[in-house]
Amino acid sequence: MSVSIEMAGPCRRKLHIEIGPERVAGTRAEILREFRRFVEIPGFRPGKAPEPMVEKRYGKEIDEEVRKKLIPDSYREAIQEHHLRVVGLPQIKQVEHQPGAALRYTAVVDVAPEFELPQYKGIPLVRKAVLVSDEDVEKMLAALREEQADFVPVEGRGLKSGDFAVINYTGVADGKPIAEWVPDNKGLGQQEGFWLLVEADSFLPGFCEQLLGATPGEKRQVLVNFPNDFPQKQLAGRQATYFVDVTGIREKRLPELTESFAKKMGAESVDKLREQIRRTIAAEREAEREAELRNQLVDHLLKQIQFDLPESLVAAETRSIIYDIVRENTMRGVSREELEQRKNEIYGFATQNAKDRLRASFILDAIAEKENITVEEHELERRIIELARRNRTTPERLKAQLIERDALGEMEDQIRVTKTLDFLMANAKVETVQ
Repeated sequence: MSVSIEMAGPCRRKLHIEIGPERVAGTRAEILREFRRFVEIPGFRPGKAPEPMVEKRYGKEIDEEVRKKLIPDSYREAIQEHHLRVVGLPQIKQVEHQPGAALRYTAVVDVAPEFELPQYKGIPLVRKAVLVSDEDVEKMLAALREEQADFVPVEGRGLKSGDFAVINYTGVADGKPIAEWVPDNKGLGQQEGFWLLVEADSFLPGFCEQLLGATPGEKRQVLVNFPNDFPQKQLAGRQATYFVDVTGIREKRLPELTESFAKKMGAESVDKLREQIRRTIAAEREAEREAELRNQLVDHLLKQIQFDLPESLVAAETRSIIYDIVRENTMRGVSREELEQRKNEIYGFATQNAKDRLRASFILDAIAEKENITVEEHELERRIIELARRNRTTPERLKAQLIERDALGEMEDQIRVTKTLDFLMANAKVETVQ
């Protein structure tokens, strides 16, 4: 077998591979014998038909099997022989194969970039001190009370600001139901049992103000002027009429800050609850500081070195990021039209992010290799146990699912990255500032 390698880009190679006629003929003879054992030819039992007859009837299929056997085998031998660090799948092109002759083809592959590692020990980092003020504690305490609030039915008065109105409504614009204007957002046109916080701009422009004073059982017509920059373009600049039926009023009442409330939150007293909250905030901020430091590490390394990346990996990573951006924005109610208008911006952002992620991955991988940072079996098992506990399943079942999805290698890579960042943190120069 002969292999010649052609540069097709900074991280792309063309492998011109030729498999000698002797090996091709030998492989073909083996496959022909296999065909003879199993094919059915009228007048002969399986395995008894003459080879020339099998050859005549199944020649094309045999040639196809020869290619399926020799191309993958020779490709693997070529990349091993020439120590190529291939990423992604090869593109097989220009296959030449005639019976009795050599088999030739071209494999286009992307390879990992080659670069010199920058200095990665002693990276300067700035860590903000973790401080928790009394005000921070009181804010979280207030948030806890908000979470535990009761919503009490109100009778004998009309709606006022700060109440929750329970309403049914239907909207019409230009004589057409709003649900037909925006079929992908029917809640904008019609709802039943909808809880609305009665505050300025908490729903549609001017909607809440027109409900003030309404009592349960009262019906009102509410006029809404949609602004020209309204996210749902079909309604932008239009005036709509909403037919609203107020079915109830709820008033939010916060629980008293008592020992009973503290015990409900898992503390012995209000003072103990405050201490518990302070520890929680401190732990959260400590985790944030740790994440900030790791981001500083990666940013520092990215600024120290530039190198080309495999085109196929950049394209795949860019597609993945774009998919996430579109999905998240769609869930937030952003229309397809708006996303289409921003496609160049989204593509540019996704491409830059993809390149940064890939460069960081290659740099961290090179550091791990140089420092002999590996993942032990028990570390992988521990991660599986942790994930199984979070997902309320058994480690055995989760491991089987990971193997089925061929995802164990990805988990191992994640652990290795974490250990590499731990190594860099341990060797960094960290300055703590207030």
